[in-house]
Amino acid sequence: MILTGWCANQYVSLISWYQQHRELSEFEAMLVMGSYLLGMIPALAYGGPLADRFGRKPFTLAALGFSILGSLALMTGLFAEAGLYAGRVFTGLGMGLAMVAVTSWVKVISLGPAGATRAALCTSAGFAIGPAISGAIVGGTQSPEVAYAVHALATLAWLLLMLTAKEDRPLPATQLSKDSAPVQQQMHTSAANMKRFTRLVLPAAPWVFGMAATGFAVVPALSSPPGQSTLLYTTTAVVVTMGMGAGIQPLIKRFNDVSRIMLLMVGLAVALLALLSMIAVALTGSLVLGAVAFVLSGSANGILLVAGLSQVLDLAGPADIGKLTGRFYMCCFIGFTFPTFFALWRMVADPVWFIVLLVLLCSASMIQVYRARKYLPGKNLEAVITA
Repeated sequence: MILTGWCANQYVSLISWYQQHRELSEFEAMLVMGSYLLGMIPALAYGGPLADRFGRKPFTLAALGFSILGSLALMTGLFAEAGLYAGRVFTGLGMGLAMVAVTSWVKVISLGPAGATRAALCTSAGFAIGPAISGAIVGGTQSPEVAYAVHALATLAWLLLMLTAKEDRPLPATQLSKDSAPVQQQMHTSAANMKRFTRLVLPAAPWVFGMAATGFAVVPALSSPPGQSTLLYTTTAVVVTMGMGAGIQPLIKRFNDVSRIMLLMVGLAVALLALLSMIAVALTGSLVLGAVAFVLSGSANGILLVAGLSQVLDLAGPADIGKLTGRFYMCCFIGFTFPTFFALWRMVADPVWFIVLLVLLCSASMIQVYRARKYLPGKNLEAVITA
């Protein structure tokens, strides 16, 4: 998960560098970042159910393989922009498969809520490590291709090591006999828990990576004219944002109670504070306020990732862990489109109003999560099932 997260964010810290040295426009640079979703969405949609059925190890190996292809394709961006797009698509495939296959594998081998914390922490650590390494290498060599090669070699070494890993696979629900109908029913997610998933968890999901993406991609753009942020500042943006996302997770796990909405509400409240700080950055151009926005955005990302993923792994039946994890992350990555929409918005209107729109949408998510608290376990379940 760390290696696929590294691959996912190694380009992100270089957005302004590509604008300054490879003559990409702000929209093109953001579009390259967003093209990642073309690989991510199908991997999340189909990888989870397939991993539930055929096992997590094959899809873990595939995730590492696609990450290697992603870095190799990004290296060809030296010759044609199409290589950057292809690299990001392969990167998305690798990250998507890791998020469903590895997350569900971690859940299987972990006790209680520890699986969600471990999976979220490793993902966030990879998101922070990748841009730190790529930014440092490009700062010293002026060659992103060297950074991509370092990642490809590290991932290849881990893939070879993973070939020796063993997976203990439970009997899939589809292979249970007809005489074991009660057991088969327990393998799948209950109707009450599906309502909890769609009405409580999913409304908060877009802000998981929505806050990460606005923190490390939009805030530097608000602080400077298009393409004028330094490599140091953009790298710092990603490292601080994702570093806070990773660092806050061990601190909040003691408050992670899946029978309450507190952690989800706190995460959304911190997201609102982050967005309000971004309005201040847009109005003043202050780099110091930008740093505050990085910290708040990363904190919101970490809190919401732990809170949301914990809910998913708690409510999902054993046969549905990969499927529901994939659906959760698909909604999370809606937020990854925010920087691309921001770049389009700035072509025609004041960027402050884009952040104001995000404030309104985040407020709506808070209202929906609060209203859906009745779907939590123990909250009048009979009424929930018949609702």
